[in-house]
Amino acid sequence: MALAISIYRKEQAKPDDGHRKMGYRKACDAAQKAYFQQHRVTIKLNHNTLRNLTNGLTMPKAEFNMQKRWLSVTEEEEVIGYVVETAAWGFGLDHLRLKEHVDEICRTRYGSRFPKEGVGKQWTHRFVERHSNRLHVYIARPLHDVRGDETAIK
Repeated sequence: MALAISIYRKEQAKPDDGHRKMGYRKACDAAQKAYFQQHRVTIKLNHNTLRNLTNGLTMPKAEFNMQKRWLSVTEEEEVIGYVVETAAWGFGLDHLRLKEHVDEICRTRYGSRFPKEGVGKQWTHRFVERHSNRLHVYIARPLHDVRGDETAIK
Protein backbone atom coordinates (compact mmCIF):
# COMPACT_ATOMS: atom_id res chain seq x y z
CA MET A 1 0.00 0.00 0.00
CA ALA A 2 2.95 2.33 0.69
CA LEU A 3 4.06 1.83 -2.92
CA ALA A 4 0.55 2.68 -4.18
CA ILE A 5 0.53 5.85 -2.05
CA SER A 6 3.90 6.83 -3.47
CA ILE A 7 2.77 6.21 -7.07
CA TYR A 8 -0.45 8.16 -6.56
CA ARG A 9 1.27 11.15 -4.92
CA LYS A 10 3.94 11.31 -7.66
CA GLU A 11 1.22 11.29 -10.28
CA GLN A 12 -0.71 14.06 -8.53
CA ALA A 13 2.45 16.17 -8.14
CA LYS A 14 3.01 16.23 -11.92
CA PRO A 15 2.20 19.52 -13.63
CA ASP A 16 -1.18 19.72 -15.34
CA ASP A 17 -0.43 19.19 -19.03
CA GLY A 18 -3.95 18.49 -20.20
CA HIS A 19 -3.68 14.72 -19.81
CA ARG A 20 -5.79 12.94 -17.27
CA LYS A 21 -3.84 12.01 -14.12
CA MET A 22 -3.75 8.49 -12.72
CA GLY A 23 -6.53 7.82 -10.21
CA TYR A 24 -6.70 5.59 -7.17
CA ARG A 25 -7.59 2.41 -9.10
CA LYS A 26 -4.78 2.87 -11.64
CA ALA A 27 -2.29 3.60 -8.85
CA CYS A 28 -3.34 0.36 -7.10
CA ASP A 29 -3.00 -1.57 -10.36
CA ALA A 30 0.47 -0.11 -10.98
CA ALA A 31 1.56 -0.97 -7.42
CA GLN A 32 0.22 -4.53 -7.76
CA LYS A 33 2.15 -5.03 -11.02
CA ALA A 34 5.36 -3.59 -9.54
CA TYR A 35 5.03 -5.78 -6.44
CA PHE A 36 4.47 -8.87 -8.59
CA GLN A 37 7.52 -8.12 -10.74
CA GLN A 38 9.70 -7.71 -7.66
CA HIS A 39 8.38 -10.51 -5.39
CA ARG A 40 6.50 -12.86 -7.75
CA VAL A 41 3.52 -12.71 -5.38
CA THR A 42 0.08 -11.47 -6.39
CA ILE A 43 -1.53 -8.98 -4.03
CA LYS A 44 -4.84 -7.13 -4.17
CA LEU A 45 -5.03 -3.48 -3.11
CA ASN A 46 -8.28 -1.67 -2.47
CA HIS A 47 -8.57 1.77 -4.09
CA ASN A 48 -10.84 2.99 -1.27
CA THR A 49 -8.17 2.18 1.29
CA LEU A 50 -5.66 4.08 -0.84
CA ARG A 51 -8.01 7.07 -0.96
CA ASN A 52 -8.45 7.01 2.83
CA LEU A 53 -4.71 6.72 3.44
CA THR A 54 -3.82 9.58 1.09
CA ASN A 55 -6.47 11.78 2.69
CA GLY A 56 -5.24 10.95 6.20
CA LEU A 57 -8.46 9.24 7.28
CA THR A 58 -6.91 5.94 8.39
CA MET A 59 -3.50 4.47 8.99
CA PRO A 60 -2.06 1.21 7.64
CA LYS A 61 -3.09 -1.88 9.61
CA ALA A 62 0.50 -2.72 10.56
CA GLU A 63 0.99 0.78 11.97
CA PHE A 64 -2.28 0.56 13.94
CA ASN A 65 -1.32 -2.85 15.35
CA MET A 66 2.08 -1.50 16.42
CA GLN A 67 0.25 0.89 18.75
CA LYS A 68 -1.62 -2.00 20.42
CA ARG A 69 1.41 -4.17 21.19
CA TRP A 70 2.40 -4.87 24.75
CA LEU A 71 6.13 -4.80 23.98
CA SER A 72 8.08 -2.05 22.29
CA VAL A 73 10.37 -2.93 19.39
CA THR A 74 13.38 -2.75 21.72
CA GLU A 75 11.73 -5.05 24.26
CA GLU A 76 10.82 -7.53 21.51
CA GLU A 77 14.47 -7.60 20.42
CA GLU A 78 15.51 -8.25 24.02
CA VAL A 79 13.01 -11.11 24.33
CA ILE A 80 14.25 -12.63 21.05
CA GLY A 81 17.84 -12.34 22.29
CA TYR A 82 16.88 -14.02 25.57
CA VAL A 83 15.10 -16.88 23.77
CA VAL A 84 18.05 -17.44 21.44
CA GLU A 85 20.51 -17.29 24.34
CA THR A 86 18.62 -19.82 26.46
CA ALA A 87 18.33 -22.11 23.43
CA ALA A 88 22.11 -21.86 22.92
CA TRP A 89 22.55 -23.01 26.52
CA GLY A 90 20.39 -26.03 25.73
CA PHE A 91 17.34 -24.85 27.68
CA GLY A 92 14.97 -23.55 25.03
CA LEU A 93 11.80 -21.88 26.28
CA ASP A 94 8.40 -23.42 25.81
CA HIS A 95 5.38 -21.19 25.27
CA LEU A 96 4.53 -21.10 28.98
CA ARG A 97 8.04 -19.94 30.00
CA LEU A 98 8.08 -17.37 27.19
CA LYS A 99 4.70 -16.04 28.39
CA GLU A 100 5.97 -15.81 31.96
CA HIS A 101 9.04 -13.87 30.81
CA VAL A 102 6.96 -11.43 28.73
CA ASP A 103 4.39 -11.03 31.53
CA GLU A 104 7.20 -10.08 33.91
CA ILE A 105 8.49 -7.42 31.50
CA CYS A 106 4.99 -6.02 30.94
CA ARG A 107 4.15 -5.95 34.65
CA THR A 108 7.33 -3.97 35.25
CA ARG A 109 6.48 -1.54 32.44
CA TYR A 110 2.71 -1.12 32.92
CA GLY A 111 2.23 -1.92 36.61
CA SER A 112 -1.43 -2.24 37.60
CA ARG A 113 -2.62 -1.35 34.07
CA PHE A 114 -1.36 -4.75 32.85
CA PRO A 115 -4.02 -7.52 33.11
CA LYS A 116 -3.51 -10.05 35.92
CA GLU A 117 -3.85 -12.96 33.46
CA GLY A 118 -0.99 -11.50 31.39
CA VAL A 119 -0.74 -11.53 27.63
CA GLY A 120 -3.36 -13.56 25.74
CA LYS A 121 -3.44 -17.34 25.38
CA GLN A 122 -2.17 -17.31 21.80
CA TRP A 123 0.20 -14.35 22.20
CA THR A 124 3.37 -16.46 22.24
CA HIS A 125 2.30 -18.39 19.14
CA ARG A 126 1.71 -15.14 17.24
CA PHE A 127 5.03 -13.75 18.56
CA VAL A 128 6.95 -16.78 17.31
CA GLU A 129 5.11 -16.61 13.97
CA ARG A 130 5.82 -12.88 13.61
CA HIS A 131 9.52 -13.51 14.21
CA SER A 132 9.68 -16.84 12.39
CA ASN A 133 12.81 -15.77 10.52
CA ARG A 134 14.69 -15.84 13.85
CA LEU A 135 12.64 -18.09 16.14
CA HIS A 136 11.59 -21.66 15.46
CA VAL A 137 9.61 -24.25 17.36
CA TYR A 138 11.45 -27.51 17.94
CA ILE A 139 10.24 -30.65 19.64
CA ALA A 140 12.92 -32.36 21.68
CA ARG A 141 13.33 -36.10 21.40
CA PRO A 142 14.57 -38.09 24.39
CA LEU A 143 18.10 -39.43 24.07
CA HIS A 144 17.25 -42.83 25.55
CA ASP A 145 15.36 -43.76 22.37
CA VAL A 146 18.55 -43.53 20.37
CA ARG A 147 20.81 -44.95 23.09
CA GLY A 148 18.66 -48.01 23.65
CA ASP A 149 18.68 -48.97 19.97
CA GLU A 150 21.79 -51.11 19.54
CA THR A 151 21.20 -51.38 15.81
CA ALA A 152 21.69 -47.63 15.45
CA ILE A 153 25.18 -47.92 16.95
CA LYS A 154 26.38 -50.65 14.60
